[in-house]
Amino acid sequence: MNDLYPMDVSLKDRHRLVGQLDNSSQSLREGGDPAEADEYSAIFYELWEHTSHRTIELPEETTVTVALTPDHWFLLAELLDVSAFQRAGRDPQDATLARSLRDRIREGLGDHLPAPPQPSAPQHHTTSVHIDELGCYALFAAPGTDHPFPVSAYRLDDNAWLDEGNGLAIRSHILTGTRNGAVDLTAELLDGPPPLETDPWDDIAEYSWPFHTIDVPGPPPTTGTLRAAAPGHQAVTMIEFDRVWPSTCMYRTRVSVQGRDAGTDEQHLVQLWRAPSAPEKLIKATDLTGHRRHAGKP
Repeated sequence: MNDLYPMDVSLKDRHRLVGQLDNSSQSLREGGDPAEADEYSAIFYELWEHTSHRTIELPEETTVTVALTPDHWFLLAELLDVSAFQRAGRDPQDATLARSLRDRIREGLGDHLPAPPQPSAPQHHTTSVHIDELGCYALFAAPGTDHPFPVSAYRLDDNAWLDEGNGLAIRSHILTGTRNGAVDLTAELLDGPPPLETDPWDDIAEYSWPFHTIDVPGPPPTTGTLRAAAPGHQAVTMIEFDRVWPSTCMYRTRVSVQGRDAGTDEQHLVQLWRAPSAPEKLIKATDLTGHRRHAGKP
């Protein structure tokens, strides 16, 4: 879609978009995909070219009309979505502004805004993950298949981090009942939200997370892998998927668990699909492990 779609924004918002593009472009050039960096640079210049006012001497509250293609509006909305999510903890006000601009773009484009591309879905894979005394494992994405990327135990050696979660998911970490052994883990990469099945699961939670699929220097990989690992341990590969555009974007994750209280034969189901960020949601909470760990108890 090459037609330009105009939208009224303040100069302050335009400066925010320019800064977001500039930061993303520089990051990709230093350790990512130069082609994607070039795309960001193209939007950067398009943003200045198709704007009703170009002077930098006008007040920041001045309303200007910006005209971009739907694909470029989509990319800007995705960048703002990730930025708002990442800044929510350390700069809530900035996150709120980014989220507001993201929503205005989505509402302004309406049906003309492209749908998020889904990465090689659907896929289904079952494996096992070794768990130690910390009682958790992390989900993360890595480029290609030749980067093991063990997850660091940094910041997990005291129990304060447990207060951040809902007894099941804390950021990209999933809490287990098992403390010395393995959990059976099934991962599903989907092209949209699956039907909600609460049986036979004990606890179910959903959260958003920006899985990075480019984070090492060198030529950009054509595929990424979804990994799982207990902190400090070697990761296992669950799913290999084609890269999507943009390379860093939001996914929705639904985690369903069974058998955490028993500490043996523990079953986990992780369902993942591309979707805009949304608040975390605890759908079902019935096991004692979840109640104990939600209270910040190891």
